[in-house]
Amino acid sequence: MAGNPARWTVQALLNWTRGHLERAGADGPRLAAEVLLAHALGCRRIELYTRHDYLATGEQLARFRELVARAARREPVAYLVGEKEFYSLPFLVTPDVLVPRPETEILVEQAVDILRGLGRPGAMWDVCTGSGCVAVAAAKQAPAMVLATDVSLAAVEVARKNVARHGLEGRVTVRQADLLTPPADWPPQTQQSLQFGEPLPAAFDIITANPPYVPDEAAVAPEVSHEPAIALRGGPDGLDFIRRIIAGTPRFLRPGGALVLEFGIDQGQAVRELLAATGAFAGPGPKIIRDHNQIERAVLAVKGAGPPG
Repeated sequence: MAGNPARWTVQALLNWTRGHLERAGADGPRLAAEVLLAHALGCRRIELYTRHDYLATGEQLARFRELVARAARREPVAYLVGEKEFYSLPFLVTPDVLVPRPETEILVEQAVDILRGLGRPGAMWDVCTGSGCVAVAAAKQAPAMVLATDVSLAAVEVARKNVARHGLEGRVTVRQADLLTPPADWPPQTQQSLQFGEPLPAAFDIITANPPYVPDEAAVAPEVSHEPAIALRGGPDGLDFIRRIIAGTPRFLRPGGALVLEFGIDQGQAVRELLAATGAFAGPGPKIIRDHNQIERAVLAVKGAGPPG
C-alpha cells in the first residue's frame, strides 16, 4: 500500500485490499477488506458505502496497513477486529474460542424451533459453548433458560462477556465443565431464572453441541490453524468427543427432548450409528441437516419416552 496518501480514499483502499488479499489466498477477500477498513476507521461496515471519497488519515492508514498485513498472513479477520457477526448478532471473539461460522447457525435454528413449540419457557444446555454464540442467539430468539458450558476457562470468560453484552445474565448461565459432566453447582438448589421465576432444571428440553470434530492429522486452512486446537481436534477420526456426547446425552434429556449436534464432513453415517447404539432416541431415525453448501453438517435426534437414559 505505497504511493501518494492523497489517493487513498475508502474506495481505493477497498479495491487495492481486495486484490491484495485475493493474491494472498485469504478467505473472503472482499468482506475481509470491508471489515478491516471499517474497524480501522472506527465506523460501521455499511457506512463505507456512503464515504467512498473519504481520505483516510495517516493514523488510520497505519492501523489499516498492519491489519491487512496480518490478514495476508492468514490470521482470522475476526481475531484482528475482536468481533464476529453470528445469527445477525455481534459477538466478542478472541483466539481462545472458535470463530463462529454460518453453518453453526443450524444449531440455533433447530433449537429455536423446538423451544418456541413447547408452549412454556424451555430448558437448554449448550455444550462446548466457546464464545457462547449458540446459547446467546437461541436465548435472544426464544423463551428459555440456558446452561452454557466449556472445558476452557478462557472460553468461559469470553462467553460470559457475550452473555452480558446481550443482557442475558438472568437467563444464560455460563460454567466451566467437561462435556456432559454437570458443573458442581448444577442444578442450583435456590437459583431461579430471573425472567421466568422457575427453578433451573436438572433435565433439559434440548442439548446443543458444536464439539471438536476435526481429525488430529487432518489438514486445515491457514486461518483455521490459528484457532484453539482444544476446540478443533477430535481424536484420530474426529469422533472422540461426539461419542461421549451422544452416549451421555440421554441421561440429561427429558422424554421428547432433543439433541442437536454439529459434526464434520463424512461423519454423518458414524453419527447415525452412534445414536442408534444408545437405543434412547425415538422415531424412524435422526434428522440429518445439510448446510448452505449441501454438506451433511448437523443431526437432530429426539429422546424416546422410555429407558434407557
